[in-house]
Amino acid sequence: MSQPRTTRGALLDAFWHGRDPFANPPDDLRPLDLQGWRSVHPYLDAAITEFRPAVVVEIGVWKGASSLNLARTMAAHGVDGTVIAVDTWLGAVDHWADPALFAELVTEHGYPSLYRTFLANVLREGLADRILPLPLDSVNAAELLHLRGVPADVIHLDAGHEEASVMADLRAWWPVLRPGGLLIADDYDRLGGRFPGVTRAVDAFCTEVRVQGPWSQEGKCKLIKAA
Repeated sequence: MSQPRTTRGALLDAFWHGRDPFANPPDDLRPLDLQGWRSVHPYLDAAITEFRPAVVVEIGVWKGASSLNLARTMAAHGVDGTVIAVDTWLGAVDHWADPALFAELVTEHGYPSLYRTFLANVLREGLADRILPLPLDSVNAAELLHLRGVPADVIHLDAGHEEASVMADLRAWWPVLRPGGLLIADDYDRLGGRFPGVTRAVDAFCTEVRVQGPWSQEGKCKLIKAA
């Protein structure tokens, strides 16, 4: 019997040509650093326990705190799934504009090295068998999943915060989400909040594709694709 396309081994073949990115880690792993924002959230927990997804895609990973929480919840509830962690690890506009966030990119010779922090976190938490990094920009990553015929059961969108960027991500990833699948977007706030462009983009997208929702709670929103 052929291997399902959604197992981690099959995803390794599809995206990494069989080469595990977590193999042969460096000796000088960075210390554990789980800095993040709303990495633990009721919507994320319910996405695992209620949908029991084989493939979760997180777009915008930072140091991996949300990806790790999703993977831990999978393990705790016996869900045989993989979190595909999509990020360039180069930061977004706000990371480059804010001096404190810029420092977190830990530039080396003029280039961010944030991926090394993500790598260390995954390995130190012992969850490399449930997380698969995909170091591409959002649009190209969506195209690769489409090309390889890999649907997402759950998508967690936490990448750019500008309205145009969020809308581009939603339009790129919606076709990748399977019918009946769940999309969660971070930084959604009907009162405006720090990133009003996120809310405007999500609301406009829901109208555009005629989907119910979004439902929102504690800085995140969710919408379900019609089956």
